[in-house]
Amino acid sequence: MNSREWQDPHFLEKGREKERAYYVPFENTEKALAGEREKSGEFHLLNGIWDFNYYPAYYEVPEEITEWGKIPVPSNWQMEGFEPPCYTNVNYPYPVDPPYVPDENPCGVYRTWLDCTDLTKKTYLVFEGVNPCFYLCINGQEIGYSQCSHCTAEFDVTPYLHEGKNEIVVKVLKWCDGSYMEDQDFFRMTGIFRDVYALTRPAEHVQDVEVHADLTELSVKVTAPEGEVTACLYDGAECIRKQTIVDGKTVFSVPDAKAWSAEVPNLYTLVLEGFGEYIPVPVGFRTIAISPKGELLINGVSVQLKGVNHHDTDPVKGHVMSLEDIRKDLYLMKKLNINTVRTSHYPPAPEFIRECDRLGFYVVDEADIEMHGFVTRETLWSYHMYDRTWPTDHPDWGEALMERMRRMVERDKNSCSVIMWSIGNESGYGCHYDDMCRWTKQRDPERLIHYERANMLNTPTMYDVESHMYREFSDLIADGEKDDSRPLFLCEYAHSMGNGPGDLNDYQELFDKYPRLIGGCIWEWADHTVLKDGKYYYGGDFGELTDDNNFCVDGLVFANREVKAGSLEAKAVFQPFRAELKEAGENELRVEIWNRHYVTDLKNYDLKWTLELDGIQNATGTLNLDLPAGEKTVITLPVALPKTCTLGAYVTLTLHQKEATEWAEAGYEIAMVQKKLPVEIVPAERSVSEGIWKVSEDRLSLTVADETASLAYTFHKVHGTLTGILKNGKNLLVSPAHLDVWRAPTDNDRHIKMNWGLFGDNLSGWNMNRLFDKCYSFTWKETEKGIEILSEGSLAGVSRSPLLHYEIVSRLDHGDPELHVSVHAKVHPKAIWLPRFGYEFTLPTAVEEVEYYGMGPGENYQDLCHHAKVGRFTTSVTEEYVPYIMPQENGNHTHVKEVSLTDPATGSGIAFRTEGEVEFQTSHYTKEELTEKDHSYKLEPSNTNVRIDYRVSGIGSASCGPDLDPKYRLSEKEFSYGFSLKAI
Repeated sequence: MNSREWQDPHFLEKGREKERAYYVPFENTEKALAGEREKSGEFHLLNGIWDFNYYPAYYEVPEEITEWGKIPVPSNWQMEGFEPPCYTNVNYPYPVDPPYVPDENPCGVYRTWLDCTDLTKKTYLVFEGVNPCFYLCINGQEIGYSQCSHCTAEFDVTPYLHEGKNEIVVKVLKWCDGSYMEDQDFFRMTGIFRDVYALTRPAEHVQDVEVHADLTELSVKVTAPEGEVTACLYDGAECIRKQTIVDGKTVFSVPDAKAWSAEVPNLYTLVLEGFGEYIPVPVGFRTIAISPKGELLINGVSVQLKGVNHHDTDPVKGHVMSLEDIRKDLYLMKKLNINTVRTSHYPPAPEFIRECDRLGFYVVDEADIEMHGFVTRETLWSYHMYDRTWPTDHPDWGEALMERMRRMVERDKNSCSVIMWSIGNESGYGCHYDDMCRWTKQRDPERLIHYERANMLNTPTMYDVESHMYREFSDLIADGEKDDSRPLFLCEYAHSMGNGPGDLNDYQELFDKYPRLIGGCIWEWADHTVLKDGKYYYGGDFGELTDDNNFCVDGLVFANREVKAGSLEAKAVFQPFRAELKEAGENELRVEIWNRHYVTDLKNYDLKWTLELDGIQNATGTLNLDLPAGEKTVITLPVALPKTCTLGAYVTLTLHQKEATEWAEAGYEIAMVQKKLPVEIVPAERSVSEGIWKVSEDRLSLTVADETASLAYTFHKVHGTLTGILKNGKNLLVSPAHLDVWRAPTDNDRHIKMNWGLFGDNLSGWNMNRLFDKCYSFTWKETEKGIEILSEGSLAGVSRSPLLHYEIVSRLDHGDPELHVSVHAKVHPKAIWLPRFGYEFTLPTAVEEVEYYGMGPGENYQDLCHHAKVGRFTTSVTEEYVPYIMPQENGNHTHVKEVSLTDPATGSGIAFRTEGEVEFQTSHYTKEELTEKDHSYKLEPSNTNVRIDYRVSGIGSASCGPDLDPKYRLSEKEFSYGFSLKAI
């Protein structure tokens, strides 16, 4: 090892083979068609337990190692305990002094053995991913070097082998000059993290293959020595075309080819037969084009990219993803109606691309380049265009950048799923990006090219796609209305950190409205965390010199791939099915159905419908529709609607796949639409008795009890609060009920919370998390109907004027056990919008069972509710908690009309109802606990905490995106609401 080499941007490799298309050769047609590389006699997987030693600095590696430890390959040595993990987003974890890296550069030395029995064959060692660079030694001789963590490196090791056992030693450094090009937003991990294998091949063999297929023709180019190579095109197990390669190429005419798309991924297999090998190449017949309106056309059909950004991440294995892990992710994406993957911010393992070909996804394949750490190197945050202090424009870095693009394109050039090349991420702009774009266009004129930072040039560019991230909605509307024939693609949007994202449907409505807005990729797929001893950790937990806290915990799904509300919201917003109520007659409903698929007929699905009245199923049925993709029709449902109901009438339509797929069982629900029906709501008559309420009071308290004293409500006369709900002498309240506006900030509240609350010495907020409740007056009177109690007061943050003033009327009607509560509030005219407003109740922990009529079954908010439906649901307080790794607001329900909470052992509890609608939340964790604790494993449960809210502000995606849309904010300056409660 020579330290000058790995700090020289001109020194990129030694002894590495020229980049080629990904393939694995087999020894016969049957195995080639099956495509399972581990079953090829020419493929020898070297994964397993290797010898390993870790050295804190490269110069500490001895010339001869006599004692070895062990490590699994693939793995990251940080996840194996040799170093603590490090999470940083923008900042480099070392000084920004390119091409130099710290002298204290750790080195991991790996060793394994390769048995060689036939020296007449060529042997290649293939490394699919090593972070960030490595030296390769065979039998004590250094024979190779490579860098670029996520690019395949292949070495011809034949001259260095002997018969029998051969020693393979790999020396991996923690940093090199290439690390400056890999400043991605993830845990920084080191080591051999992808598969390592040997290929044993004939002395002469095919080196490379390139295929291009449109809808009727397949062209094949082969790089090989002299000798006969035959190309056979298979549809399944049937060879439908067979031709001999002449002068390195051939063309197949396939006029009846079945088109490939993400929706219907028809795949053929081209098998090259030559030199005793059989090389399979998956082939998808498809075209990519742009319409004059800027639409993305796949096979001539306008499609939207409903995508996610995907990092390789696992809470236990780090950056290691097995084929099983890859399929688990892609299966779940399919179930969530996702059709596009951006491989942020590097090429994935080649098997990931193959699975996208096979399962059906559009892929935005991204080069292993990100350099946003240059924006903070001199404390200023600024992207510079054509700045020679950035590698993108510095003359020494041109080939280093170009080869990363070239290696990705050459490896994945045959993939039908790859429809767009990405020239990296957030790396400024310079002359080398111009060169990379030109080269890629010349090498592959078919696919589109994007690079988001090119939009900062504010001049016409050669890129096929205008690309943005975290776009303001007003800007996106202007983009849609702009006269530009280029598609606009949101390479990142709807930041999914913690609870959220909450504004997905707003984006989708704009995608649907404007043809040139072709969709985008949600940031991002899964939370990045480290799981240790059953606890999840994030940035700053490992003593990093620089970190970005929990900014990596930003997945649409949890780290363990369990779904959350945001996952289900994406499924609902992306679903290929729409329905609109056209007419509601006495004996039938007429509903317009829209098949939003691009290819698939609805005859492949069962359409089920259910009529619910007051949360009770009244009628149901199943329809089989023959409706082509993109078409609409009106269906008639034979239902008799009543004149009135007490809570609401809804029809719910769901779409279920008839046949099982690889990723989901038969009957899986891919879409759901619920529509409210025009039935008059007449509240149920309340049963009343002949009893009357009696009042007793002392200096501090007021008690209103029924004649038998089995039920009583108590109030504090100084504070004006409800202090007790007594059933047979037992108080159901642990502490007084009270009004509040605070919620534990979500990750999407990370900016606005400084205007809401008091954190540290912040002087700009309304200190809503430090409120004083002042009661100005507390009075009561007896009316003809019963007892009426009036409390007037204010809520004010420490050091602040009153945030709001309120009046609370608590009414008890004779013969009615319910307490009727009405609240009127006036908010300070200069106050910022509120997190929420409502009543809070604290009940004993044993009050665990929950039943409610409202939107469910999972958590939902104003702007995060398209996945939910109105109905009657049963759950528990424990189940209502959503375990976001950073504790925060969770578990809310909108459109709620009834709630009951009971102790399962005694049946006692409290029931709430309203003639309007409220929002409801319950948890064993207080909002203070969720606000103050920084990890979910630190939370301590206490009691059963219940909220009955007038309104809760939405979620949005402002953790890295536009501010919450005003329509989802509680910004009203005067409002009223009410509810009733009773002991049960």
